[in-house]
Amino acid sequence: MPSELSPQEAGALLADIDAARATMRRAIREHRGHYHLWIWGVAWVAMPLTAHFGGDGAARFFPWICLGGGLLSFLTGFTQSRQIRRPARGRFIAVMVTVWVFAALFPFVLRAPFDPRTLYAFLCLVAMQSYVIAGLWTDSYLLWLGIIVTLLVLAGVFLFPGIFWLWMAACGGGSLLLTGFYIRHCWR
Repeated sequence: MPSELSPQEAGALLADIDAARATMRRAIREHRGHYHLWIWGVAWVAMPLTAHFGGDGAARFFPWICLGGGLLSFLTGFTQSRQIRRPARGRFIAVMVTVWVFAALFPFVLRAPFDPRTLYAFLCLVAMQSYVIAGLWTDSYLLWLGIIVTLLVLAGVFLFPGIFWLWMAACGGGSLLLTGFYIRHCWR
């Protein structure tokens, strides 16, 4: 028969959870976790502004912007991995790869003629699904960031199609940049 926790034991366990969260947040802040948000925030600002000023056809430059972001993210992660002893879990990486592989298959299955805005919004939603999963796996800030940016993407698509690219630059990229600043300067 399971025994019940005393209020003191429950309090001690909750204190341990708070201490573990604070330790993880300190590690993220001190070991450049916010850099990833800044890198992708800049990419999310650059891509929509490229399309806004260059027209929808300028979306052909998006893969190059993503490649640059991916390389910078890899370099940041590589230097970060030297400072953090616990490597990424294989299951987490497998989940992320699975999400992106399935996302890459959807346009082929749907056979829809995607315009650059729709495809961009779709890929942003897949990225935010990744943030939500990472938030469920690690820290809730990624969960909430994923949910908020998902709502902003949907608002851009359905409520503000006339200013979609500017909306995405400000709300999509801006959300990532601001979250990076919040982590760097406000997390304790």
